[in-house]
Amino acid sequence: MKERTIADILKGFRKVELEDLGNILGRELSPRLRKAEQVAKLNEYLTTRPKRWLSHLLERDIRLLKTLVHGGPGKVHYLEKADYPSILEVSGLVETEESDGRFHKVWVRREVYDIVAPHIDQAIRKGEKSGRFEVERVGMGYLNLYGVLPTERFVDLMADYYEDTFGPDYDALVRLLRESPLLRVCRNVDERGDYLFSPCVGNPEDVFLLREELTLNPAEFKAFPVEMAVEAGAGAPYFTVGMKTPEGETLTRLLRQIGYEGFDLVKAQHDIWAEAQFPFGNEALFSPVIERSDTIASDAVHYASLKAIVDYANSVPKWTLNGYSALEMDVLVLESPPPSEPEEARPDDADYPRWTMPRPTISEGYTDLIEKDEALDRLSPLMPEGFPFGLAIPHVAPMDPCPCGSGLRYCHCHGKNLN
Repeated sequence: MKERTIADILKGFRKVELEDLGNILGRELSPRLRKAEQVAKLNEYLTTRPKRWLSHLLERDIRLLKTLVHGGPGKVHYLEKADYPSILEVSGLVETEESDGRFHKVWVRREVYDIVAPHIDQAIRKGEKSGRFEVERVGMGYLNLYGVLPTERFVDLMADYYEDTFGPDYDALVRLLRESPLLRVCRNVDERGDYLFSPCVGNPEDVFLLREELTLNPAEFKAFPVEMAVEAGAGAPYFTVGMKTPEGETLTRLLRQIGYEGFDLVKAQHDIWAEAQFPFGNEALFSPVIERSDTIASDAVHYASLKAIVDYANSVPKWTLNGYSALEMDVLVLESPPPSEPEEARPDDADYPRWTMPRPTISEGYTDLIEKDEALDRLSPLMPEGFPFGLAIPHVAPMDPCPCGSGLRYCHCHGKNLN
């Protein structure tokens, strides 16, 4: 199959998308130009000015490109699906293919390889030496801690950090911020004002609306030490936040206890942080524990892991609370699950009780079977015609005692292999 050229890829974008891409990569395109002219100018820029546009990539993108280039043209790499795609993937400068629900394939084509291979290592050294990568990590960290932040306040935070770290050379800071892709990728100006938002925020409007619903003072943002911003901004796209706190350390210890190590551990920490931003009714918050339920040694470890997630979610900075935690603001606080009862030994004899569903009674909150006609009359508006009454068996929650009478939780007994 013939490879697509850069020009072929650019032709697939709309005019406004070409203008956005050019702006991100340091080549402004006039909206008055015809699309064919925009494609020609951007194609010439990408093929003849690699040093220039490489300096406008986020650190995550340029390091990914280095990995692909060092692997060679056409060499496929498998990436975990992140919260947001890289600029390289969106722009088509690297090829991608969805392979399954978790991974996708990424590789660099020969044309792009030939353009960037001579310059990629130098571009990374320049980003490290100039301090651009460090500035980007701190800036990204503040955005991850606050979620959505007015641009003016973001610049003030960066000025304070830069003065403490490098001295009061504000002209140098302005140059770094002007070159940084953060202000191009994460900035938005609309009726809400001029603001930046974390790339992990799916929709900034959701954050604004919940802040308004909670009647927060929009000017009151929690102050964070720069060390916490660095922690929250390093390792894109799998940031970890608050893992050096007592709650974060407890969570990490229990995640290790149930089998998470290396990248899987970092991914689980990141996913819990992201889901903790909107925890109510969000079962995904507990996915790292649920996915390991079959291998967790006991109910006690299972309960401790769930409690660790709740404690962490209540202590971590929240976008909707201007960086404050749920406990600090006394809102959006999750309750810990009730402790598990001691697990009893399961007998091996032939008389071990098998599955028997207890008969529903009024005292348990369910209509007694002798009142079937009355119950059907009350339920009929809620059920489609012909809905079998036998499906109205009481629901058994994962942490409820198994109805078989074993003394185990349902998720560890008859519900263990059920989805």
